[in-house]
Amino acid sequence: MEGGKDKMIATKEDLLNLSPLGVKGTLISEEEIMRWFGLLDASWVHSGNPKDPHAELTSGYCSNGFFDCLRVLKYVKLSHILAHQLKLRLETAMGKSELLKIKYTIGSPMAAITFAHDVAWEAEIPENMFLEKDPANPKKMLWKRIAIPEGYPVLQIEELITTSHTTNEVERAMREGNPCPINFVPYIGAIVHRPPKMVGGYGGREVIALISKEVWAVPPEECPLCKQGSKKLRPKTNWKELTGKN
Repeated sequence: MEGGKDKMIATKEDLLNLSPLGVKGTLISEEEIMRWFGLLDASWVHSGNPKDPHAELTSGYCSNGFFDCLRVLKYVKLSHILAHQLKLRLETAMGKSELLKIKYTIGSPMAAITFAHDVAWEAEIPENMFLEKDPANPKKMLWKRIAIPEGYPVLQIEELITTSHTTNEVERAMREGNPCPINFVPYIGAIVHRPPKMVGGYGGREVIALISKEVWAVPPEECPLCKQGSKKLRPKTNWKELTGKN
């Protein structure tokens, strides 16, 4: 944190006892938030040893790194702290007056749903909503419960952006499912932006993230770890085996 507060957060217990009011208005550095992920066993990087497993992403791509945001967001106070941090960064990027004009936050299922709600609360955005996964195809999104009026500014919130599939699918589903044109603001808020190659935005919208880090993600046929015999695992359901931690 700025102001010499980093030393306060030395252990997981310290982190979980952190009060949202105690850090309100304080800009916490990317490096410190990364350290929080480490304290909560919510990030992993492959050792380089092909005997160790590697990550299989939801997209089917392979990766040598992973952030499990749910391991952080399950703590309600931390979710609010991170939402406040994103609000501060959005204010810097777009201006406080423009942020106050936003009428909706939109979160994608599942982890971004509650986080988008917390961002809305912190940024005084009056309404929050989310998409649903298509039962016939979980990689597709559906927008069908409400209609956003034409001209209402909408802010998309993601907990994690990797290959941008979900980010783009949210936009597609809303544009096709809403009876009026969607007025997306030119920013996307995220906790972690970890593309294979860093890009500034998607479809003309800039990503404002608390953590930005390049982590490679490739199709299985191009994966160097697969070629060396490393086993691929879905991280969220195989975290202990993937990380080698108890």
